[in-house]
Amino acid sequence: MMTILTVGFACLDLVCFTSPNLEKNGVIPPDNIVRCGGGSCANTAYLLALWGEAIYHISHLNNDSYGNQIVSELTDAGVNTEQFIFSEKMITPLEAITIDEQTGMQTIISHRLTTPPKLTDDEKNKLNHFMQTIRGYNIVILVDGYEAELSEYIIKNLPKTKVIMSIDSLSDSSLYLAQHADYVIVTEQFACAFLKIKSFSDKKTIKDAFKKLRSLTSGKVIIRMGEKGSAYLDRQEVIIIPGFKNQPIDKMTESDIFQGAFAYGISYDWPLEKTLLFANLSVAAVNQQKRGRSAMPNLVDINRVGKTFSKHFTPYF
Repeated sequence: MMTILTVGFACLDLVCFTSPNLEKNGVIPPDNIVRCGGGSCANTAYLLALWGEAIYHISHLNNDSYGNQIVSELTDAGVNTEQFIFSEKMITPLEAITIDEQTGMQTIISHRLTTPPKLTDDEKNKLNHFMQTIRGYNIVILVDGYEAELSEYIIKNLPKTKVIMSIDSLSDSSLYLAQHADYVIVTEQFACAFLKIKSFSDKKTIKDAFKKLRSLTSGKVIIRMGEKGSAYLDRQEVIIIPGFKNQPIDKMTESDIFQGAFAYGISYDWPLEKTLLFANLSVAAVNQQKRGRSAMPNLVDINRVGKTFSKHFTPYF
């Protein structure tokens, strides 16, 4: 049996989509404001539940009205939320996000703890019991670095799992967890900042980035480049899997969908090339007329878009 665990940030989002016209009028229509659960790993769990996968999400919350709303939304979607850790020491994360519909620029105001509370013995015992029930399964774990102690505890106690990590910062916890990952996903922006360059100009600069990023992990590094596709290194050769032009405005949703589709492919033992093509296609299948989690594509959407965009590739390198 196959199981996917997402371990990481879960929050409640208030997302406001703006444009110059809206700002000029000073009025934002209700349709441009979305209140829903958020957080990278939590969004990925929601997506995989939408696709009918056996998915567990694990993270810290406070047992307050906001925390209960986060859990209820995931549970209703089909995510197993029984392993959430409720702690009075935890502040349920809240985020106010504005997204410019023309440029995609985001502003985020976040109310959360920098580091979740330490695991108690009772919480570890609960996790131990849960992990005992899934031993022997084919397990994929996706972590985002926020729940560092929790992620490490689960990874160390579930041997022979496939671990995927998305890194968007050089925090100590992210760098430490990357050492345990089989696959590390980074953005082009992160890779360029790590390499101290403005952008990728050719395959050589991409290859240089991979050489530098090898210091983070012994696993396979994936670089996401939006419309330009996704890249990985195979026998010292840069392989670029084409992207598609239909990119969502909500770039946070893009990242969550990509890593969810990537985890989906890895869980079914797909070749890396097929997995990345599916992940790129999943991002292109986002419903541009909807907002937040409601815009996430189902498998029928992805299949339909795949037929439409099968020839819409543009070589960039």
